[in-house]
Amino acid sequence: MDLKKILDRQILQPQYVIDHNEKKTAVILSLVKFNELFDKIATIVQLAESLERTVAQQKKQGGLIKAPTEDITSVRQHYELLNKMLENMREYQTTNVVVKRKLMLQNIITNLEKEVQIRKSLLGEVKKQTKPAVLHNVAELPTDIIKSSVFNKIKDSLLDKPINGQKSPVIIYAPSGAGKSTVATVLAHDEDIRLTFPDGIFWVNLGMEADILSQQITLIQQFTESIPDIFSIEEATQYLNKLCETKACLIILDDVWDSQDILAFNIAVEHSQLMVNTSDNNMLGIVQYFINNITNHNLTPFTEQQAIDFFIKHAKQDKNTTIPAYLEDLMHACDYLPLTLKLVANVARNIPIEEWSELVERLHDVELEFSDKYPLSLMQALHLNIEDLGEPADYYLALGVFADYSNIPQSVVLILWRYLYQLTDEEANSFIRDLVEKDLLQINNESLSLHSFQHDYLLLDNSEVEKLHAHLLAAYRRLCGQHGWLSGPNDGYFFQYLCMHLHHANRLNELKLLLLDFDWMEKKLNATSIYSLINDYEWLEDDTLEFIKNTLSEAASVLNTDKNDLAIQLLDRLWEVKELKNNRDIQALLNQAKELAPNWQWQPRFPDEKPKV
Repeated sequence: MDLKKILDRQILQPQYVIDHNEKKTAVILSLVKFNELFDKIATIVQLAESLERTVAQQKKQGGLIKAPTEDITSVRQHYELLNKMLENMREYQTTNVVVKRKLMLQNIITNLEKEVQIRKSLLGEVKKQTKPAVLHNVAELPTDIIKSSVFNKIKDSLLDKPINGQKSPVIIYAPSGAGKSTVATVLAHDEDIRLTFPDGIFWVNLGMEADILSQQITLIQQFTESIPDIFSIEEATQYLNKLCETKACLIILDDVWDSQDILAFNIAVEHSQLMVNTSDNNMLGIVQYFINNITNHNLTPFTEQQAIDFFIKHAKQDKNTTIPAYLEDLMHACDYLPLTLKLVANVARNIPIEEWSELVERLHDVELEFSDKYPLSLMQALHLNIEDLGEPADYYLALGVFADYSNIPQSVVLILWRYLYQLTDEEANSFIRDLVEKDLLQINNESLSLHSFQHDYLLLDNSEVEKLHAHLLAAYRRLCGQHGWLSGPNDGYFFQYLCMHLHHANRLNELKLLLLDFDWMEKKLNATSIYSLINDYEWLEDDTLEFIKNTLSEAASVLNTDKNDLAIQLLDRLWEVKELKNNRDIQALLNQAKELAPNWQWQPRFPDEKPKV
């Protein structure tokens, strides 16, 4: 049934209260039309109650209920219509009307508020009777799962009923290498969890220098194809909450280092929930100032016996292997951390058991200075693994050139290794598989990722990293045609990150020329987004570039929906600006734009209604 036919604004024949600016500020209904309106509301409620009884009867029969799509659509329509009516009634209440009518209206609003909440809850419950959640960007289920005692407690926190109409955020804390990501991955694959969040489980890897707005928009695009103009983290947070009001989904934030990142994804709704993995032991204390009812869980390292069993398994020794007495010292040197144990087991696998005692000394002999953000044993174990790679260690170290270490396109890695080390694609893919097996790298579809501690290790020698940026630029230059960077490959990486690599390679003049080139701006915009184009102007401090960036920000609402309007937007906004008449760079840019819009003529324009970014 199309519920929109039940309510028709024109049939109500409303009259309006007009203020001194001739704006409609309130609606006046006749008593007859008022009664008709309530008859129609009653019809909606009866339909909803009928559906509620159907769901209750199905639940009594047990088993998984396959709720028809039309049922979910019907409940959503109930909720949306009632919510819209409630908003209109609230607006009507604020006007200066007769006291009796105002009291009646207050009762109506109270009842509607209850009804909206009931429909929203019912929608969430109906969805939970459908198929399990689809996993988005979640890694495959690990093969070596050792569920800790806290696993079921975390699971219970995700299955708990809402408190005061909200699902409490869940924070999992443990030092790097303790297995937080593994626990979260296992939970994401758990059948009970997937049934609880049927609208999807979404994995978002943040890291230390996350582009939060970009991550938010990417997440929003997984919910809906069309999104409104969003130009700030706050706007994205509000819209994300609105989207999740009638959804039951789980958002997993992995590798979180900044409390503000949690607030950006905090969804205070009834059926959706946020789960956070962090290695910062101060995170909970900070976030509690802003979010109430947070549930916190601390992962603990292995027991000594768990550590020994885990180590023997990954060292690929027989279960009946005689355990050396000194193995306890090695477990202690690894701090009983799963990932540290696995990395050391990689090394132990290639040497006789009699020489395992030397691993304790090798762990302690590492003289490099590491960040205190990570357990020292973890960084030492990583160093041993890289040493044992031999000459191919350079291939691994080259991955430090990628700023977004949580999403490195495998194809781009092959481009870099092919240029630097003359590796064939077959050799490169074989080496990648070896790194994945040793837990030095993770792979998900065509994307590679590193842990934050691994990426920090790769950045220890900053001078080499600068050279790597130059090497990657040289590798890509070979793929460009006669028009230089303009003819680079649209591979999902080149246009997104070229300006960043030019900056880190200290090729600043080249970067500025690129940012002043209309043809590049157009290519970049069409290959990525207006947000990405604007962000490129952050790489240099320059008055002219700042002016262009601000102009793009003002035009962002238009360019977000119509990328072909770039030339017109620049011409409309800059052509008659007096202080730019003598700016050669701006004038050259505008002349390029004019060539693409030969029929354009300047007309006076009014300030945008949308506030500047």
